[in-house]
Amino acid sequence: MKVNVNDLQKMVAKGVRQLGYTGEDAQIIIDTLLYAEMRGNNQGIVKIATGGIPRAEDLEPFRVVKENKCGVLLSGGHSMVTTAKATDKAVALAEQHGVGVVCTNHTHTSSGAVGYFARRISRAGYICFMTVGNGSFAAVAPVGSAEPKLGTNPLAYAFPYDGGEVVFDNATAAIAFFGVVEARLKGEQLPEGVAVNAEGDPTTNPNEVMKNGKGENVGGAIKPFAGHKGYGLSLFVQLMGSAFSLAGVAGANEEDGAGTFILAIDPGLFAGKAEYMKRARQMVDQIKSAKPIAGQEVVMPSECGDRRAKKAEESGEIEIADGVWNELCRFVGES
Repeated sequence: MKVNVNDLQKMVAKGVRQLGYTGEDAQIIIDTLLYAEMRGNNQGIVKIATGGIPRAEDLEPFRVVKENKCGVLLSGGHSMVTTAKATDKAVALAEQHGVGVVCTNHTHTSSGAVGYFARRISRAGYICFMTVGNGSFAAVAPVGSAEPKLGTNPLAYAFPYDGGEVVFDNATAAIAFFGVVEARLKGEQLPEGVAVNAEGDPTTNPNEVMKNGKGENVGGAIKPFAGHKGYGLSLFVQLMGSAFSLAGVAGANEEDGAGTFILAIDPGLFAGKAEYMKRARQMVDQIKSAKPIAGQEVVMPSECGDRRAKKAEESGEIEIADGVWNELCRFVGES
């Protein structure tokens, strides 16, 4: 269905405030959700009505745990809000020392579209790499098993170049958990090869993966993307977003919550920023100059999503699945 962008913004704001968030914290969550929704990313409004955002009173208090010359450890608060603060800290450290490392723990698992945060660092003029460990929430089975042991464990990077930026945001799972939730709400099947049921058999039925439409546990799991390659990458993402960040994992240190690892690098660390920006632009131009296959186009990561967002902003309308929009309306009491 077509939804007016202004109506979307109002409904998201109402839903977030209904969960108890106010002021700057509410605005960060609203901006993160809208960033995803406007780009067709499944980390958007579906989170509001399906438990992806905890009530404000259920959060642990935010605090700075440790700080030194090139690193900061933050704890507590809503993951989107704490991650936004972490990006600002990482940039400040990179400005001073060339590199900034900031980690978070004791946050709620739902970090939202991590590309939103990586882009904050890129737009400040720095290179970003970040990973998110999903804490006690396990949705992905290691290769050779149907038992969830890993989070969907997203990673993101972003870098500026002369005249633009590139942003990559991807779960190491074959599909994000909220992609499964969206499929349930839409009444759609999952893509082939992304999930298994409780017996380990391939399934495209979202009601056979972790929970059914009634919210009952049914077993099953999401698979890593690209088999053992995605599994290996997921393991590293979880290491940096849990063990290194002093956050938890399913079955160990669960009380330490979810964690995030953020690295900001001054692109002029070795040759000066102007030289880096020129060379990064040359790299992008060289890749985009590749001869396209008939009917296709060579694009950079985030380019298609940014086009979708721009089109929605210009037209004032965005396409949202009926089931997802109706669930949000019911949650805020406007069904």
